[in-house]
Amino acid sequence: MALVRREMRPTELTPFRTWGPLSLLEEANRLFEEVLGDFGRPAVAYVAPADLYETDEALILEMAVPGLAPEDLEVSLEGTKLTVRGQVKPVEEPKVRRYYLQEIPHGSFLRTFTLPVEVDTAQAKAEFRHGILRLTLPKVAEARAKRIPIEVVQ
Repeated sequence: MALVRREMRPTELTPFRTWGPLSLLEEANRLFEEVLGDFGRPAVAYVAPADLYETDEALILEMAVPGLAPEDLEVSLEGTKLTVRGQVKPVEEPKVRRYYLQEIPHGSFLRTFTLPVEVDTAQAKAEFRHGILRLTLPKVAEARAKRIPIEVVQ
């Protein structure tokens, strides 16, 4: 079954635009922009993408934070709750620029992870290279994988 796209034609009931195909969503967005101006635009929030994985000895968190410096980040660990905070600052004062498109996010961010095992906080370390924050969180001895030898019984 093929979908047929219908073009909306301006009529007396739709005095919004007088040209071309127009979707209802596009028209709603245009009306919000027109009425609300900057207040109608969603704020671009920064969410730092992360990978959390484990090895036999440790949990590893890698988080992409391009454009940030280590001093822009704060890492805390309380029990099995790991929190990473940061702030991405805009390059210039927004009043200086007249944006046609604004997709580079800025602002504060907070990511909290519940770790699946207990870790040794005294041995935890953080490294920062090429915009990637890497946390190595060694597991406590009780949480590490143990190999159990198999006996052959006859």
